[in-house]
Amino acid sequence: MRTSREIREEIEARFGFFPPFFAPAEDNPAVLENLWQQTRQSYVENPLPVLFREKLFTYLSRYCVVPYCILCHACALRPLGMKSSEVLDLLEHLPPAHGSIDEALARMDAQGEEPIAWPEPGSHLEEDLFRCAVFLFVHQYQTERCRQRVRRLLGSERYGHLVVFLAYVKSCHLWVESHPELVYEADRRVEENLGPLLEEEPRLGDFFAHYSERVNEERQERERRLVEAAAAGQRAEALSQALREQAVALQESETHLRLAMESASLGTWDFAPLSGELRWDERCKALFGLPANLEVDFATFLAGVHPEDRARVEAAIQRVFQPGGDGEFLEEYRTRGLLDGVQRWLSSRGRCFFDEQGRAVRFIGTVMDVTVRRRAEDNLRFLAQASEVLTSSLDYEDTLRRMARLAVPVLADWCAVDVVDAWGKGRRIVLIHRDMEKVRLAEEVDRLYPRAEDLETASARVMRSGESLLARELSDEALARYAKDAEHLRLLRELGLRSLLVVPLRSRERVLGAITLVRAETSLRYGPEEQRLAEDLARRAAIAVDNALLYGEAQRAIGLRDGFLQVAAHELRTPVTSLKLNAQALVASARQEGPWSERTVARLEGMERSVGRLSVLVNELLDVSRITSGRLVLHPEELDLAALVHEEIERIRPEAERVECALHVRVEGPVVSWWDRLRLEQVLSNLLSNALKYGGGRPVEVSLSASETRAVLRVRDEGIGIDTAMQSRIFERFERAVSDRHYGGLGMGLWITQEIVTAMGGTIRVESAPEQGATFTVELPRTEAHAGGSGR
Repeated sequence: MRTSREIREEIEARFGFFPPFFAPAEDNPAVLENLWQQTRQSYVENPLPVLFREKLFTYLSRYCVVPYCILCHACALRPLGMKSSEVLDLLEHLPPAHGSIDEALARMDAQGEEPIAWPEPGSHLEEDLFRCAVFLFVHQYQTERCRQRVRRLLGSERYGHLVVFLAYVKSCHLWVESHPELVYEADRRVEENLGPLLEEEPRLGDFFAHYSERVNEERQERERRLVEAAAAGQRAEALSQALREQAVALQESETHLRLAMESASLGTWDFAPLSGELRWDERCKALFGLPANLEVDFATFLAGVHPEDRARVEAAIQRVFQPGGDGEFLEEYRTRGLLDGVQRWLSSRGRCFFDEQGRAVRFIGTVMDVTVRRRAEDNLRFLAQASEVLTSSLDYEDTLRRMARLAVPVLADWCAVDVVDAWGKGRRIVLIHRDMEKVRLAEEVDRLYPRAEDLETASARVMRSGESLLARELSDEALARYAKDAEHLRLLRELGLRSLLVVPLRSRERVLGAITLVRAETSLRYGPEEQRLAEDLARRAAIAVDNALLYGEAQRAIGLRDGFLQVAAHELRTPVTSLKLNAQALVASARQEGPWSERTVARLEGMERSVGRLSVLVNELLDVSRITSGRLVLHPEELDLAALVHEEIERIRPEAERVECALHVRVEGPVVSWWDRLRLEQVLSNLLSNALKYGGGRPVEVSLSASETRAVLRVRDEGIGIDTAMQSRIFERFERAVSDRHYGGLGMGLWITQEIVTAMGGTIRVESAPEQGATFTVELPRTEAHAGGSGR
């Protein structure tokens, strides 16, 4: 939150002086900030034409008993070109009615025109609009037809600007009537213009001299008319027959109801739409930041509703007042305390009663503070969004940057994240603020006064201790103690740091970094509730960072493993190849030469098979390294897959005969396309070898069919089968459906097969059940694309 001095400087920069209107709030920065923001948004930056706005403010100030507003705004009219006689005429008389609004609306309806931008200054249409604005301000909810006409004329957006302005005028009247000590003589507008105005038109002096008496007389006259109207039975229409019958019962239970309301912290309200009379109890006034003795009306209510919720709440009330509905009202909205500057969430529930003519005559209900619940809901929603961001990527630096952007402005005006690097030092990876100019200023401060050399920064202390740091108020004295010199202090003040919260990123008893949250522009301060929320966010962020680091370590370990496998496979390939050739030569010699016994020949053949299996394992390791490094290259050529199947069947037939497994082949004619021959041989070899290994000596069936676009290869065995839970895992690296104690291998064959098939644009799947065998189906696309320009 800014200091009163900073807010005053901004007000002075906008007006050229500090209006006494703000003086009573100087001791309370929160109230001063609230008062200034209302003034800036609803008055200073309101798009209504300046002259119309000042004339309307001046006339409406006739209804405020303290003369401050009417004198200041009347004097503001002179620099806008109004003569003293015109100012007096404005104060004494409303412009005459011309009927221009109805004419304009009829013309718009007839010609299908859009709402006007704004009437010509001084035109009859603007004068009628002025009269309507006064009527809306004074008579409030007796103005439905007037509201509808003005909304149609101006459009919803410009009508909204007018309603906001009227609500602001009402809040100004409440403010100055709560501070009758305000002295208009100190206002520069009065200093510079009151003398010339009175000199040009002396009657203005008489008007201002009797101003307070006139306002009180007019108020008494309005109250007298209400009493007379009630005596004549006009106000009696505001009470339904049902309420009259229950009046005695309500009176008897009043004490019990009041006690119940107080115990539930409920405020009550009672509004009479026909007369505009509004009654609030003390609790209701407190929830709107008002003293218990202050008189309120409907404009007070609208002024107290947060500007972003005001139109929605007003529209909901309008719907309740429409005859034919159920009259039920239930809304939640924010209030901005008119005098204390505190923002609250309220839940309001009420019911509207109608008379025999269908008019809304009484609107009663309760209001309850739900700030704690809404804040908890907002916190849960924020944490859910943060969790989604934090789990969306394993690039933890990018994830933390996105998390910081989410925290601004929900949790902070500034958010910075530091992480502990490999050398144990803090490194800032992100600094976020809504205003990039502020970010550049912070970067300039860091350049001139490097944080890396400062071990006493809040984030460095938190990363060392692992404990959160909360500074509810960053006073100017605290900044002065931290600053290195006068220039450093000036830059820190310019950043506007007001409240600080730093929480550690901790996971598995390690501090991985820190999140720094700062509030500057807002009036909110950090406390235990915000600390708990920030620590919850930090825990989630720390888990995300830790997971990302663990994943990085795992990837590096996998890289080292793959590198080792690649080197080992290359180193083993040459001696294994030599050993395989020697084993084959020995077996051939033993079969041709007589002296070798059958037992020796059998042992040599067993050695040849073992060397063959070792060669397969080495080749699988090489394929693993190629696939994981992205170096699996296909060399397609025109190939008859049917012929290749027959070749592989013949190659593996001796092994099938050895394990007493019958091979059944069903192949439909030539199936020609462009495929990699060596890789398809590898696919067939892996599937057939597995079928023989797990088939238990039972028949193995191989079939091949084709269409114009696809070829389908199936290998079926009648062996041990595969459990359903394992069927998706067997295509992963080092995964097996059975124990390697009974069946050898690395568990890589099916993974390599799937990678090859996928690289060719095909698919592989398995259908199996325990003790029911397994069927592997490979589907490959057929294409005419080929290298070298030769056709199929």
